[in-house]
Amino acid sequence: MIEKIHHIGVVVEDADEALRFFRDAMGLDVTADKTIEEQGVRGVLLAVGENEIELLQPTQSDTGVSRYLESKGQTIHHICFQTSNIIDELARLESIDIELIDKSPRSGLAGEIAFIHPNSANGVLVELAQVATDTHSSHEKGFDHLALTSADVEQAKIIWKKITTQDATNNISVENRGMLITQVPVSQCVLEILSPLDSSDIFSQRLNSEGEGMVSMVAIEVTDIVAEIGRFRGLGYQLPDATIGPLPDSMVTTISAEQCYGLAIQFIEFSR
Repeated sequence: MIEKIHHIGVVVEDADEALRFFRDAMGLDVTADKTIEEQGVRGVLLAVGENEIELLQPTQSDTGVSRYLESKGQTIHHICFQTSNIIDELARLESIDIELIDKSPRSGLAGEIAFIHPNSANGVLVELAQVATDTHSSHEKGFDHLALTSADVEQAKIIWKKITTQDATNNISVENRGMLITQVPVSQCVLEILSPLDSSDIFSQRLNSEGEGMVSMVAIEVTDIVAEIGRFRGLGYQLPDATIGPLPDSMVTTISAEQCYGLAIQFIEFSR
């Protein structure tokens, strides 16, 4: 059973440099910092409520993470779902024709882990993790939403229902961006499937140039977006004034990925 989104992994050139933003500016607590020699990577986990952000710094050349950084630059690498029984979960996924990279779990930074092939997940690398009982745990809301792109929303809904076991709950048309937002709740976070509206080719052009996959962005809910903008501007980061967001009753602003070591940070305030 999938319990929640455990973390998103972001490939960075220098984890210590990235910590100046994620730990020092954002104020996130480091929950793990370990070099995994056999994978040639240093991983740093930072808590965001019930979720975490994982910074992945290659420590050896000619590894998967190193090649990923070389080809794509600093950006999102994978999404990880937490499960209470990874062996049963791998068996369930294999029985419904989800292609697995790992058919049995191995040790990783988050616990016992295994990966699903992007071919079975809209071009997204998906990790499963069964975490140890003494690792970070919180019931507080962390991520508000993450996003992925898909040319075929109906097919994407089937794929993510297989992986998460959750049904899509909402469809939101965003005419000025030419896209449809389809929401799949996973615990307190929403996984958004972004697909083109039939009436527009704006988003289709983006898909043709970038392909399907995770958007290198995380949205975090705040109670006072104006205060957040002021705080980060005071630290030297550039943020636009808050504008009306695509989600109902929302205001948003974003620190660009270029300023955040490859992961854009969107702040979102809801009027409720």
